[in-house]
Amino acid sequence: MLSRIEVVLPTLHVDQVRAYEVIAANRFVALRCGRRWGKTDLDKTLACDDAIKRKSVGWFAPEYKFISEAYNEISEILSPVIKSSSKTEGVIRTISGGRIDFWSLENERAGRSRKYHRAIIDEAAFAKTNMLGIWEKSIRPTLLDFRGTAVVTSNTNGVDADNFLYAICHEPRYGFVQFQAPTANNPYMPPEEVARLQADNHPLVYQQEYLAEFVDWSGVSFFSREKLLLDGAPVPWPVRCDAVFAVIDSATKTGTANDGTGCVYYAYMSVGATYQLVILDWELFQIQGAMLEVWLPTVFQNLEHMAKVCGARQGSAGAMIEDKSSGMVLIQHAVNRNQQAQAIDSKLTSVGKDERAISVSGYVYRELVKLSSVAYDKVVTYKESSRNHLLGQVTGFRVGDKDAAKREDDLLDAFCYGVAIALGNADGF
Repeated sequence: MLSRIEVVLPTLHVDQVRAYEVIAANRFVALRCGRRWGKTDLDKTLACDDAIKRKSVGWFAPEYKFISEAYNEISEILSPVIKSSSKTEGVIRTISGGRIDFWSLENERAGRSRKYHRAIIDEAAFAKTNMLGIWEKSIRPTLLDFRGTAVVTSNTNGVDADNFLYAICHEPRYGFVQFQAPTANNPYMPPEEVARLQADNHPLVYQQEYLAEFVDWSGVSFFSREKLLLDGAPVPWPVRCDAVFAVIDSATKTGTANDGTGCVYYAYMSVGATYQLVILDWELFQIQGAMLEVWLPTVFQNLEHMAKVCGARQGSAGAMIEDKSSGMVLIQHAVNRNQQAQAIDSKLTSVGKDERAISVSGYVYRELVKLSSVAYDKVVTYKESSRNHLLGQVTGFRVGDKDAAKREDDLLDAFCYGVAIALGNADGF
């Protein structure tokens, strides 16, 4: 007599059930959903149910980091019925004969030579611009043998004809049926929290991130100068704060066509002001890589001075450095000299510039970040241009800017990192 094996799948809420019914009734479905709606639980339920029922599933995601967490969660759900599994190879086989293959879309040949009953494409809007080609040449052919189905789930990512999610939602020739699922449709999200999200975020950010609408960012000044000022003017350095710190975005090359080194200094205040983060000062220059280690000690000297002037209760929290290129060298030099420096969390450095800016936009929109008069009035000559480069880079930033690679962004990166570290990171001050 065969023993009974129980597998517990995620319990779907009402709106997920509606989406499930649409998926069951249509071959190709594009599910665009707001954050915290529960798309991953729905995807996991579909994949696990198929694998238990002897079906083969291809799970596709833009990068390995998206795959890793999904693999772990699915493995845990299916653990009672797993026959074999390999995270390295990206495959889970069940005792019933089902199978789930995990593919990174960084591989243009993802899925080739396989045949699937269902393809699940996670975070599809954040795949590279070659995703339409991968779908047509690699993924869709895997569905021919079984006349398989496809579920594409993602938040939206702007208005762009080359974006995979946007294209399949606007071009009937791809054959996808849409299902839109705003964050508020998750019944487990408290209504007051949803209302707060709307109040605390830039209107376009709310539309994209929580309503899952396609937002046209062209020409939109994302970080407004007015939000960084107080009553139209910069603020003085605080006379009391919790800590001061610096964020460094560095490069080793020189020449007008290459990145330089940007450093932004901050004061953080947990109480006592309507704002919490003040940009005290900034630096931007190009020097040979070997000279960066000569410059680095001046950062810590500046921080000690700022800690004293700003009455920092915890003193200087040191320098946070992007651990790429010369950043790794700077961190090691600081450690060797017993200077307080650490790498910026890879969760911040690994995401794209647009995603990073959107993630910190709410703090700026709520006017928690201010420019000091020192930072606001500063003018520096850099790449033969004399101006306030911090203000220019931050207020000139545009989401989805196709010419972004040609623009200066050293100080913009340091700005976004600093806001995330102080106000958005659980390991912040």
